[in-house]
Amino acid sequence: MSDNVAQRLAEHVSDQGWGERVAFLIDDESATFREVFAEAARVAGGYRSAGLGPGDRVLLALPDSLELIWCLLGAWQAGLVAVPVNVQMGRDDLARDVATAEPALIVVDPDTAGWLDTAGLGPTTEVKPLVEPEPDTRFADGGRAPALALFTSGTTGAPKLCFFRHDDLPAGDRGTVAEPDAVGLSVSRMYFLGGLSVTLFTALGTGQTAVLSRPRATPAAALALMRRHGVTSLFAQPSFLARLLLEPDHAEVLGRLRQVTAAGEVLSARMRERLLPVLGDRLVNAYGATEIGGIAIGRPAAYGQPSAVGPAFDGRPVRVVDPEGTPLPTGERGELHIRVPFATRGVRRGSLGPDRLTDVWWPTGDLATIDEDGVIHAHGRLDDVEVIGGQNVVPGEVERLIESHPRVLEAAVSAVRRPAGDTSLRAYVVAVPGSGPAGDALGEELVGLARSRLSWYKVPYDVVWLDALPRNGNGKVLRRLLRAEGGQFA
Repeated sequence: MSDNVAQRLAEHVSDQGWGERVAFLIDDESATFREVFAEAARVAGGYRSAGLGPGDRVLLALPDSLELIWCLLGAWQAGLVAVPVNVQMGRDDLARDVATAEPALIVVDPDTAGWLDTAGLGPTTEVKPLVEPEPDTRFADGGRAPALALFTSGTTGAPKLCFFRHDDLPAGDRGTVAEPDAVGLSVSRMYFLGGLSVTLFTALGTGQTAVLSRPRATPAAALALMRRHGVTSLFAQPSFLARLLLEPDHAEVLGRLRQVTAAGEVLSARMRERLLPVLGDRLVNAYGATEIGGIAIGRPAAYGQPSAVGPAFDGRPVRVVDPEGTPLPTGERGELHIRVPFATRGVRRGSLGPDRLTDVWWPTGDLATIDEDGVIHAHGRLDDVEVIGGQNVVPGEVERLIESHPRVLEAAVSAVRRPAGDTSLRAYVVAVPGSGPAGDALGEELVGLARSRLSWYKVPYDVVWLDALPRNGNGKVLRRLLRAEGGQFA
């Protein structure tokens, strides 16, 4: 079998006899597996005609689309390193990512990132000029050569670039074949590892049809896509699912799904409480990280505690350690470490190439416990811990309590330095639309709720109402923005 991931995927699809099966749907357009690989081979030839060679980085400033898939597979076929990016970022952020990647070529979409064509950040082209008249049948060497570079989420600072080799990427050798009518939709975009995995690799690896959306889908648009294309599985962030449940016809559409996977952020107790009556054991909670991939997965309906995620993925031992790195007994809180075959540490410049560790205990940075059944319980990020009155406060505990109020959609808590010099908590809260006015009275009620249930240092001093929490493209709350200058959203 080839060591080039694009060739392995093509061989797998051919062996399964899926060539004429629909692989991707977008708007009124569809593409079979055969058509996808043929177009990718034409793009591979276009890359070579443009003078690119193995190891060169090609930055793909494209929305989720057939063109993005051609450019990804074509890059791997030609031995290039594909770097997909979020085209819906602001110009400064996108320019920052281009500078970090240091690409040999930038591929743009005129409707989303066409301005890069004249920005002077590097050689730029649209997709159409890359599509050669005839497919290129050559496949570059793969194996240990880098194939993909993805940006970290940037929740704690500037995003870094994580590299993956051809050997690291799944290529249809997992033994799973989707049901003939399986159709998947991912709200997570393909510039994130989760979105790329459940869209591209699941389709090519299992034969499932994937639905694509050029614009980021709103909850209403996602429901329309699910209805239109007969979607059977949905992959989305919990914050997106929270808004999906506010749509008037969500129950009818979600009722037809075989599985809904929540990933990208913590599934809060409130969200679990709202989703389980609708989805039952069809709800799956997945937990992972860009640098190492999957950590744990489980079905919330199987567990009585909201903090439970599930057991670690097969072949990935886990442990909880204290600040000195000493393993802790079952049920005690500490940092979760996981043993992984490889980890890809992010780099600040693309030219620095892969920074890779093999067979290591990886510190996740998450506060967790492991119960007697081996189920991982997530309690928040260690770098989210606030210090109030000399006491450590895990924001997740306070946020879960606030979100238990029926008029609260979501909440985030951070420390604020007050004018007198002391530090206390502030709660940033999004109210359930249509549930009544969000103002001082409800804020006092939430503070009173916290005071009745929590130690004094965990009680928010005040509440700030927001239309939405600041999040990155994968749905994670950007706490650094909340913390900036004592909370710039006040």
